[in-house]
Amino acid sequence: MFSVIKSGMDTALQELSMISNNIANANSAGFKKSAVAFSEFYNGSTAESVKSSLVGLGANSGEARRSDTQGALMEMGGALDTAVVGNGFFMTQHADQIGYSVTRNGAFSLDADGFLKTQDGDFVLGMSAVDGEFLAVGSDPTVLQRIQIPINTQDKPLSKISIENNGNIFAAFGQADRVPVSTIPLSIFSNPNGLRQLGSGKYAPTDVAGKLFIGSPSSPGFGNLETGYIEGSNVDITTEMTNMIRAQQQFNGAARIMQTNSDMIEKMTR
Repeated sequence: MFSVIKSGMDTALQELSMISNNIANANSAGFKKSAVAFSEFYNGSTAESVKSSLVGLGANSGEARRSDTQGALMEMGGALDTAVVGNGFFMTQHADQIGYSVTRNGAFSLDADGFLKTQDGDFVLGMSAVDGEFLAVGSDPTVLQRIQIPINTQDKPLSKISIENNGNIFAAFGQADRVPVSTIPLSIFSNPNGLRQLGSGKYAPTDVAGKLFIGSPSSPGFGNLETGYIEGSNVDITTEMTNMIRAQQQFNGAARIMQTNSDMIEKMTR
């Protein structure tokens, strides 16, 4: 009896922890909520067992699963604010990182050297234009470069910059016409739930995440980009608060049963 009650309290605590994390990140750009599934332990259950005759031995929590549903678009108005609508992640790289991370947070900005960076200061990876022409996005992530706008190599100041729905970046200097600069690709995984969460809406690729696909936004299988917007979290506060109340009631109910069980044992052993 004690193990059954304890498992009920443990699963309730795990659900409360997951819900608390979702609520805490409800206003984080690009955050994806998670949920945990539960199953029951049975004693000697077989395929021929009658379900009503099985005696439960407690509850067990499975691995948390992330929901990749689209978050609401928040209008920011910035020329570099970019939201992914549909499948895909931006690919980024920390200053001293080997490899790459992925994120849905497209709140980008330029640093003093013209590098396109995320809110956390990570470099945005892409394909630089060559001789005024955009290059095709390949499938090899090692050929991606840190996107840089050539603001320090121009005689005229940067006057305009824009990101197209297909990820192409154009820049204009002074009164000159705009010129191709780079392309922001998107990455998708065969099992996105296998990505390892790093915090701040960033994820690291793992073997469990499956095969990596890289492509241009708006191409088949990939989402498109919306400039001037960023994607908010997909957390519904009302739903999370309802789930929290249910989990709290589960924990309180299990705690009362444990206290009752403890009182019964105490009376029996007097």
